[in-house]
Amino acid sequence: MTREERAAKREQRLKDELEAKSRELAQVQAAQRAAARATGVKRRQRVGTLADAAGLLVWEDTTLAGLFQILAKLRETPDPVAVLEGLLADPAGAAMVGLALDTVEDALASPTVGGEQIAR
Repeated sequence: MTREERAAKREQRLKDELEAKSRELAQVQAAQRAAARATGVKRRQRVGTLADAAGLLVWEDTTLAGLFQILAKLRETPDPVAVLEGLLADPAGAAMVGLALDTVEDALASPTVGGEQIAR
């Protein structure tokens, strides 16, 4: 066997090993994506169950969407539960939350694009 043949054989062996490692990596990444997807599905189901148990599903979808938009503003708050409890305990704060919800419901009920109202 000549030097060139040995080099070509070694090159092919290394390419085959690299291809096998790439396939193995792809399989591991696919398994990780599937696990993350399953975790997300469980989390969404848990949140839906909490909303149902709290009696929130009696509201229309637009009301729930508005509430979630308001809650999303509390994402960066260190203690969102305390902030929301404080707002609701204060009559003026509770009125502000009610006004904000009305505003969101109105926006959801009459959608606009570029300031122009969309006909339904």
